[in-house]
Amino acid sequence: AEALERAEHIRVLAVDKTGTLTQGAPAVTDIVSLTTLADEVLRLAAALEQGSEHPLAKAVLARATGLALPAVTDFSALPGKGVVASVDGRTLQLGAPGWAADGTLADDAEVRRLQGEGKTVVVLADGGTALGLVAIADPLRPSSSAAVARLQSHGIEVVMLTGDNRVTAAAVACAAGIVRFEAEVLPGDKAAAVQALKEAGGPKELVAMVGDGINDAPALAAADIGFAMGAGSDAAIHAADLTLVKSDLAGVADAIALSRATLGKIRQNLFFAFIYNVLGIPLAALGMLNPVVAGAAMAMSSVSVVSNSLLLKRWQPEREGRKGKREG
Repeated sequence: AEALERAEHIRVLAVDKTGTLTQGAPAVTDIVSLTTLADEVLRLAAALEQGSEHPLAKAVLARATGLALPAVTDFSALPGKGVVASVDGRTLQLGAPGWAADGTLADDAEVRRLQGEGKTVVVLADGGTALGLVAIADPLRPSSSAAVARLQSHGIEVVMLTGDNRVTAAAVACAAGIVRFEAEVLPGDKAAAVQALKEAGGPKELVAMVGDGINDAPALAAADIGFAMGAGSDAAIHAADLTLVKSDLAGVADAIALSRATLGKIRQNLFFAFIYNVLGIPLAALGMLNPVVAGAAMAMSSVSVVSNSLLLKRWQPEREGRKGKREG
């Protein structure tokens, strides 16, 4: 209840990209051979991803279904960079273009082209030699752009936080209608990014965060109000103040709209609670107020407050193509 009451004052909403703005079901779209056949690139990439819990890893493994994967030893995951392991006697890397293969493909034209399409690109490398590229796309939720536009129309700035590179982040942000974003944010730095947003605003300008993953939990806890996607991790749900059952960003706009409608009713009820007394006290002081009329006025005060509150039952959230009923 307290979080819903405070939601009226949200002025900045930090939004995680994967699983929040996007559908959270990434899939491999492109496999680019550089020095190794495409099938071998996929086989080795899937072998490396066997020990990872990252959503992108699941996408690679899903694409490699049916392939015989080699054994992996000495597996290690580096947050924000990628994974490294020994496969068939070779030490292979799979990760960000700025890290794998000594960062030699960070400004590669093909990498930039794929990133410009909103895809996440990972490089498979053997030491300093790039073997191939794997591009993974996670489509926006159908409702994300409409939800962002609705939030912005209510005076709320939407800021996207993502660990993706700037080119991919810019493409996704543009598709969602988001102007401000922060890219290449390490999982452990999201809470610091939220804290920086809080420090940049005024004392009455609350910063909210919406996310779904384990890595989002610290940021959700750091925000003034945390929203978790219902289909997200248990850690995110426990760290958040409110949970969106339908895992739809529009639910955040609904919560804020409901908060404003509820607080509006409270202010209106304060008016009804005092107006009868304000009018009656001068009359009583002049001896012009009949006790029967005074009793009726107090009864009307209670009836007015209750009746006005019941009008909230008519409130409905806005949806695309239809304006919601805004009581208050």
